[in-house]
Amino acid sequence: MRDPNQRRQREAYERARVVFGSAVVDRRGAPRARLGGQLPDFLAEYLIALHGLTEAGRVIQDHFPTIRNRHRLRYELLVEGKVDLLDYLDVTVDLENQRAVGKLTAFQFSCPIQPSILNTCPDLLSGGLWGRVQLSCHRSLASPDLLAEQAAYPDYVAWDLDDDRNDDPAAGDITIVDFEPYQVGVELADFVKARRAFSAEEWINLLLASAGYHVEWIRSQPDGQRLTRLYLVRLLPLVERNLNLIELGPKNTGKTHLLRNLSPSVFTLAGGQATPANLFVNLATGTAGLIQSRRVIVFDEVARLRFSKYAGTLALLKDYMESGQFTRGREAYGADTSLVFMGNLEVQGAQPSPRYRHLFQVLPKDLQETALLDRLHGLIPGWEFPKLTPEALTPPFSLASDYFGEALLALRDLAYDDVWTRVLLRWPEFKHLTRRDVTALDRIGRGLFKLVFPDGQVDDSVAEDLLRIASELRQRIHDQLVRIEPGEFPHYAIGFDGVTLTRSGHEHVETPIDERLNHAPRPGEATGVALMDDAETGTVGADVVIVQIVLSDVAKPAAVFADPGIVGTDAVWDTARFFVGANVERLGLTASAQWNGLGVKFIGGPGDVRQHCELALVLALVSVWLKRPLPPALAAIGGITLTGDVLGSPAILPLVMAAINRGRTTVLVPRETSMALLEATFDSRHYGELTFIPVAHAVEALQWAFAASVNRRLGSPSGISGAG
Repeated sequence: MRDPNQRRQREAYERARVVFGSAVVDRRGAPRARLGGQLPDFLAEYLIALHGLTEAGRVIQDHFPTIRNRHRLRYELLVEGKVDLLDYLDVTVDLENQRAVGKLTAFQFSCPIQPSILNTCPDLLSGGLWGRVQLSCHRSLASPDLLAEQAAYPDYVAWDLDDDRNDDPAAGDITIVDFEPYQVGVELADFVKARRAFSAEEWINLLLASAGYHVEWIRSQPDGQRLTRLYLVRLLPLVERNLNLIELGPKNTGKTHLLRNLSPSVFTLAGGQATPANLFVNLATGTAGLIQSRRVIVFDEVARLRFSKYAGTLALLKDYMESGQFTRGREAYGADTSLVFMGNLEVQGAQPSPRYRHLFQVLPKDLQETALLDRLHGLIPGWEFPKLTPEALTPPFSLASDYFGEALLALRDLAYDDVWTRVLLRWPEFKHLTRRDVTALDRIGRGLFKLVFPDGQVDDSVAEDLLRIASELRQRIHDQLVRIEPGEFPHYAIGFDGVTLTRSGHEHVETPIDERLNHAPRPGEATGVALMDDAETGTVGADVVIVQIVLSDVAKPAAVFADPGIVGTDAVWDTARFFVGANVERLGLTASAQWNGLGVKFIGGPGDVRQHCELALVLALVSVWLKRPLPPALAAIGGITLTGDVLGSPAILPLVMAAINRGRTTVLVPRETSMALLEATFDSRHYGELTFIPVAHAVEALQWAFAASVNRRLGSPSGISGAG
């Protein structure tokens, strides 16, 4: 019996062939070779379709400049007077010398171009095109004039294409005399009309296959239906103008594979320095930067990207991400380029590693400024994408990559305001959202709807999926901002009325030790916090520090250890030991206290524990002596004086947030802390039920933590300074 999936695939293929004609590629019989991987997929497919696999390989070998053959091709130009290249050609206008100048990327050469070429290929002036390029050198080594000149001047050395004169586009007599673009055109109206021949899920399948994925492989994954929607998000920077996305996830999930192989309008900047000249405008030459010459810029390996060396780059970037405009020198510029930031993230299971205080921690310090992060429209959960396999990248059929890439760019010009207005009437955005939230939902949502419903005929069930994804992407940005600056960014839900949110409330992450402390802590373990005041980004962060104390029979003085990055542990230990040692008898702990043989370890961080972790250390000490664990999911925040008074902290919100992030639900805080502030910031609707216990003195904390049966051993706190 025939496989139903194969039958449906065949039917969809035949329908696509009728609707799209030669733009559909049957990949079941197509060669898997990609011509050595030297070219992006869209260009490799174009050459194979134009010449066949064997001849396409010969064209690349003979005409595509590489480090091995570049000088052979240059010598051919000198000897023969012309050379035929396969290259990416970008044209700028040199007003000073009154000529158009073509830059050949692979050939690594610039020279004038005949104006007639620009009349037929104006896109060369808007970022460039791939194609066959013919160069002509009017003075070749074989020309009689040059041979005579060499005979007259024996010491004459022929001009080298690598010498300094190549920096001047007018140098020499080399000109681009012909160009044949290797890119197809797309009639947007035909593409939109073709959508009507498919159901919503069939159309999504075709989109994903055309992006290079095997749809049945995607749908076979856990939660495959959701994955199909997430993969669509990766296409949005081509579809929507001025969209700012970030994807963080493990390696080999295809973060950059998709965009760089779909369109020459995508430029990938992998690590290195980002300067005002290469991103925006070179003031010395007047040359447009990447943001004005490309449709999409991918900042790959974003952890290695550096901005700080160049003053003003981040200010320009923030301005552009907000408004689509920037100022260089005395001029103002505008562009519609979408920005995508890609970064690697450690995962545990199917979630980001709990070692991160917030997910933007993997970005360079330059980019961890909340004002910039808030301008990101969505965070794609790269940890949800499975690792790519050969099967994942072998769809049975699809639209040709070059056609599909151009179709996605054409969707930018699709008049869609009326459709999106109707969508918002049906599913209004929440009223409490900020302007940036609304902008993010509009751009992500409109882009997804353009992709799936370009004809404006909206399927409600699929529409709700897309709106839910748009909400999640922006919610994820907001959640990280809340973690970084909880006072500046209060928690709230982002979404559309009538669309059920799958992500509600505050998500916390747990390491194995957090899970134990949240459910079954051991004696001698307590949760404290450490503070980080980052002068570079101007933000104040915090992280959990677990105090772990073990009592051994070894008659040696107490030893204190700490994880790398935790500072101030000796001062915390000295203060806590002095207080407890001075009050052992009053606390009724004379028989239990044992200083020799103690091993004290501060785990977690990084950050400074001074004046934040002393209370937790006191609790851990008493816990190990009494052989009684503290209550589950408890955190203690506060330094203490030598007499036991609990010190307040002006950074109480990030400190509490750090504890909540790791699943603690009960928090001891200094009594001077505003309970109204805590309750307003950590609303139970978003964070669940939390209990805040204000304490003025360490004895109060001990009495509360060890309950009535232990209080008999602790005795009354009366007579101890500051006890409440």
